[in-house]
This record gives sequence, C-alpha cells and structure tokens, in this order.
Amino acid sequence: MMEKHYRCWAEIDRSALRHNMAFVREKFGPHIELLAVIKANAYGHGMIEVAQTIADQANIFGVANLEEATALRGAVHHPITILGPALPQERTAIAERGFIPSISTLEEARDFDHIGRGQKVAINFKIDTGMGRMGVLEGEALAVFKEVNALPNIKVHSVSTHLPVSNEDEKFTREELRTFGKLIRRLRVEVPGNYKAHALQTAGVLAFAEEPFEILRPGMLIYGISSLP
Repeated sequence: MMEKHYRCWAEIDRSALRHNMAFVREKFGPHIELLAVIKANAYGHGMIEVAQTIADQANIFGVANLEEATALRGAVHHPITILGPALPQERTAIAERGFIPSISTLEEARDFDHIGRGQKVAINFKIDTGMGRMGVLEGEALAVFKEVNALPNIKVHSVSTHLPVSNEDEKFTREELRTFGKLIRRLRVEVPGNYKAHALQTAGVLAFAEEPFEILRPGMLIYGISSLP
C-alpha cells in the first residue's frame, strides 16, 4: 500500500491557542462567558484537538450542525450550541443529546417543545439585525420571544445576533449593536429570565469591546487571525 506524503501541512502550537483565549479573557474579565466557535473542523485546525486544548478556558462550544456537535460530544462535556439551522429531521436527536439549537421561528420552537415532552430543551433565540440569513426579524422579535418563552418545555439559554459587516462597516455595526442592545433591555423588562445575550464574534471582540453583553464568540481569533482590515 502506497504511503501518503503531504506536500503542505499546518503545525499548530497548542500554547498559542491557549494564549489567544487568555487574551480575550484578560480583555473582558472573568464574568464574561466564552463561546468558542470551532465549526468547520475548527476552521481546518482539528475540532477535537482544539476543543481539548482550550477546554478549561471555554464555557461553551459553538459548532455548525448536528454532525459536528455529535462528534464533539465525545471529547468535551461543555454545553454545545449549534449555530446553524436545526433541520426538522435532526431536532429529536438535538434535543435528546442535550445540544442547544439556534431557532429562528416560532414553528421551530413549538417543534422542540413537542419533542421535549416534560423535559426542558435549551435554545438559542436568534434575532436578525442585518444578516438576512437566520433569525427572527428585529421588529417581530419581542412578540415571538414572548410566545417561545411561554412554551412549557422550552428554556431560553441565550439570545443572539450576528454582525455581518463588523470588519467593514463601523456605522452599520454600531447601529446593529444599538438595536440589539435596546431589544435585549426591553426583553428583560417584559420577559424576565436568566438568559444571556451574545453578538460579538472575532471582529466584534476586537473592534466593539464596549458592548460585550454576557457571552463572546471568538472564532478565528482563537487561531490568531484578525478579520479586521
């Protein structure tokens, strides 16, 4: 059998990954939770190896889909948030395995509520403040959130949004953060709960640190990559 010889490879310094996580922790303090985004095989760096390396520094791990979450579950015991959509045929497995799905519609929440059957399903409630891909529209979010929160088998773990041009358009991003922050404050007045909010990914962490909310989502930053110009 012919032995494989790769012409190019990446050598990963585990201490560098830990240094980058420590940078975020030191910048924001111990009260902030870190949702380490390791989707797409940790951007090609090895999802399992990266997760195990920073396991004591991360509070939550973020992946793209059920397949990634299932692979990761055997390596860590952290909460795992699925940042991509939960397909209808995947929802039972997501709930049974204790993953945190990101939901964008009342229909999804009702489906998870039905699947829960007396056992709370933790969810990430996604709000669309400008991405146009996933999330309840900002103008409809309060009404939908109230209905979702009232479902007996649903527990809102977090409320999030995504900043699509945080590395390109400062004015647009600041308006997004203002809108999201205003909505979060209103949610907490009208629908009290212990859910946490997150919006800042790598570019947000580096450029918009004044509005960290309770959870940060470092992604490429873990690997020493800045998405800023």
